[in-house]
Amino acid sequence: MKIIEEVESHRKEIFTDTYTVTWRELIGQYKDGDLIIDPEYQRLFRWDIDQQTQYIESILLNIPSPPIFLARNNDGRFEVIDGLQRISTMLKFFAEDIFGKQPATLDEVQELEQNNIRTPTRLAAAPFLRSLEDFTAATLPETLIRTVKYARITIILLEKESSRETRYEVFRRLNKLGSPLSDQEIRNCTARLLGKEFPAQLRALANVQVIRSALTLNEDSERSMGVEEVLLRMLALSYSEKPLKHQIREYLDDFMAFAAAGKFRLTEDIQQRIESTFTLIHDALPNGSAFRFPNQGFSTNLYDVVATGVFQNAEHLNATSLRDKHNALMNSPELREVTGAGSNTRRKLQGRIDLGRSWFGN
Repeated sequence: MKIIEEVESHRKEIFTDTYTVTWRELIGQYKDGDLIIDPEYQRLFRWDIDQQTQYIESILLNIPSPPIFLARNNDGRFEVIDGLQRISTMLKFFAEDIFGKQPATLDEVQELEQNNIRTPTRLAAAPFLRSLEDFTAATLPETLIRTVKYARITIILLEKESSRETRYEVFRRLNKLGSPLSDQEIRNCTARLLGKEFPAQLRALANVQVIRSALTLNEDSERSMGVEEVLLRMLALSYSEKPLKHQIREYLDDFMAFAAAGKFRLTEDIQQRIESTFTLIHDALPNGSAFRFPNQGFSTNLYDVVATGVFQNAEHLNATSLRDKHNALMNSPELREVTGAGSNTRRKLQGRIDLGRSWFGN
């Protein structure tokens, strides 16, 4: 049959090998120039410090990790096809060994440098190993450093005998096929393992028309639970019992789990307050204009200030006073101070929460 002939023919074009190596060996290959990461590909290193920390934690706790895909070039060197985030995390963690000692950086600079593999990682508190916070490869106990270095990782190697077309197709399928879930879709799925009430309530609120109209997110954001995420963001920034010590993604993960486990109750009073908040915003500044800088799309930075500020002061506001305060806010130096460059740092995020509370409470 033709289909069998096609399968057999194309199988002969693909040559692979599977084996395991230690991270020490893989890092050694990189130091020797035998493990290649294309500079353009390296720019796709996007994991934040919390994600990097969790990967180190996974190794320490022996949590399984997916394989890494490499391709052997004609010169015998190995090129990364899939596994960039994990490899980059390890290179950054051991940056001092690989690239030499770097100048010390301030906390805010460290956050901005979180994807520079030459800047040694200072770990955050991890979900299980809270005491990992502030450790580096230079300060972590030697026994744990050995655990990381000698942990084994599965390698799937595409041999050099495979055609260029095959390499291209493997790379494309590994990196593009599938529909990756958004952070909120993942939260919604995993939180239901702890309890279904809060995710269901959040979902119901996200379907309230006045809330959707006040936000006016684009279709892609709405489809990937963007409304749920910004509502969760406002609730976490208003009710979380934990200080804002991590990246916002981890902060929202923690609050979603906290609420799903029944430790925070989305009471009827809070739900009514949320609807009243967005009704007020919609009346004063319709079609999402409350959360947009001129000629720009939805801004989470502006949302942090406006949504949390109005939510905490709704009983003192009406459509006219809200509109006036918002207009003054948009031209204020205080807003410029907590947005713009470096806006994802914890200092500026906390600054936006404080600004919203005070600005709409005056």
